[in-house]
Amino acid sequence: MKKLFIFLLLFFISSTLVLVHAQTNEEIKAFDDQITVNKDGTVDIKETITYDFGEQSRHGIYRYIPTIKTNQDGKVFKLNFGNFIVTKNISTAEPFKITETEKQIELKIGSADKLITGVNTYTISYVVSGALAYFSDHDEIYWNINGDQWTVPVAEATSTISIPYVISENNTKLACYTGTYGSTEQLCDKEIKNNQIFFKSTNPLTAGSGMSVVVSFPKEIVAVLEPKPYVAFSETLLGKLVGLFLGLLAFSWYFLLPLIIVVIWAVKGRDPKATTPVVRAWFDPPKSPKDGRFLTPGEVGTLGDETVDLKDISGTIIDLARRGFLKIEERSKGDFYFIKQKEYKNTGLLIYEEELLDVFFSSKNEIHLKDQDNFYEKIEEVKKKLYGDVVSIGLFPTNPQSIRTIYYVIAGIAIFTGNIPLAIISFLFGRAMPRKTQEGADCANVAKSLKNFLQSQERQLEFQANKQMMFEKLLPYAIVFGVEKIWAKRFVDLNMRNPSWYQGYGSSNFNTFIFVNSMNSSLKSFQTAATPTRSSSGFSSGFGGGGFSGGGGGGGGGGSW
Repeated sequence: MKKLFIFLLLFFISSTLVLVHAQTNEEIKAFDDQITVNKDGTVDIKETITYDFGEQSRHGIYRYIPTIKTNQDGKVFKLNFGNFIVTKNISTAEPFKITETEKQIELKIGSADKLITGVNTYTISYVVSGALAYFSDHDEIYWNINGDQWTVPVAEATSTISIPYVISENNTKLACYTGTYGSTEQLCDKEIKNNQIFFKSTNPLTAGSGMSVVVSFPKEIVAVLEPKPYVAFSETLLGKLVGLFLGLLAFSWYFLLPLIIVVIWAVKGRDPKATTPVVRAWFDPPKSPKDGRFLTPGEVGTLGDETVDLKDISGTIIDLARRGFLKIEERSKGDFYFIKQKEYKNTGLLIYEEELLDVFFSSKNEIHLKDQDNFYEKIEEVKKKLYGDVVSIGLFPTNPQSIRTIYYVIAGIAIFTGNIPLAIISFLFGRAMPRKTQEGADCANVAKSLKNFLQSQERQLEFQANKQMMFEKLLPYAIVFGVEKIWAKRFVDLNMRNPSWYQGYGSSNFNTFIFVNSMNSSLKSFQTAATPTRSSSGFSSGFGGGGFSGGGGGGGGGGSW
């Protein structure tokens, strides 16, 4: 009995080693994709896979390709695949079987009654609809060449992309990513030659690794052919009936909680009645209840709508420039730079102001806004610091965003469970739930009075001792209120000079209204860099911080059978 056990154990070990050897002995010597973008928005794909079976006898290979894409909001879209043709060793038609599941197409290539070995080349051709992404300023193909789910390594991955227009470095942008899913490494070469775009991996791809390529091209070259929304079971009639049934079982979740949220808002969510009235004109910002200083534009903007948005950050940038910490230069039409003017550490700046300057100048003394594509996450940290600031000085008892997030999470869960009334109530009342302190309510009325003055059409400003100082001092507040153009028009006929912290393009005489329009262009450049790029269907671009290996359409994997 003991000898039999030892024999079986040795047989199992030897069989496992043989299987492992057989698996590692196989590889894809070359994986080449020929991609043709058609004017009608469809994409022709031709995959040429040079597969080395080694010494193993196999029937062929299998290949599976995802048919859905999920955008950054979690919405799922369906790509349409068709016209599959498979050949082996250049010209021989090869039998294959297509199986389409809910989320992918599976190709089983080869004959069950025929064995092959050594190196064989398979060509898989098909047409895809919905593979392109359409953005506000460009269109894009973002395609996962081989997929990251192959069980064998790929010695070399290449791709050639053809687009129906004259390709040049001026109108085309390229990117390439390699590695496991989510990797941002770019171990690949890219080149534009003979009106085609070529990509090539510079390192072998291990099993589970892939290569994704991205090409942008001008709009209106191809027709708009978006992927169609994928209807999940929960959105079908049967799914809604199931949700209704679960709703009856969870009466308290669907009835009592919406009522409780309304009661909470009525008791604890409304601002206290301000003791300071709103007047027609107020010439200074409100003062901090903590130390008596004037509130910054960012604090005033947050106080106004209880939200930190990019207007508040833009107003902070202009305020920091006015105070001498940075300079804004337009070196050519629409091309802006931020230049550090003096050291800002330990100068009494608020935490969020110092954090914002760190975003720009932590490693350099000037930045080119057009070269920035990674502001979004850093600006989000600045926003968190600003939320913390308005709480610490006593304008809000708790972080307004944290309060809203609680109710937004409830709304999300409610949507997931089909509780639409709760979702609506959670969203609407949760949005209004942040509550100011008594001091915050009084400061908010002062801010409203200041806004009344800033957006007034009256021009009697000659009585001011220093019109220039008044214009520059209150300009950041006008920005957070969204009335900077009205404020600038009031100074058009007055003798004003160009601010020292802003250098516009050109040498025309200074005009406050023209100045504000030019300044707004610089802020739009900043806001573009601080906003994640998304396509019309909600997908992130493959360029900048959004690209990674395994992203885009295509991909999948395969192996031998």
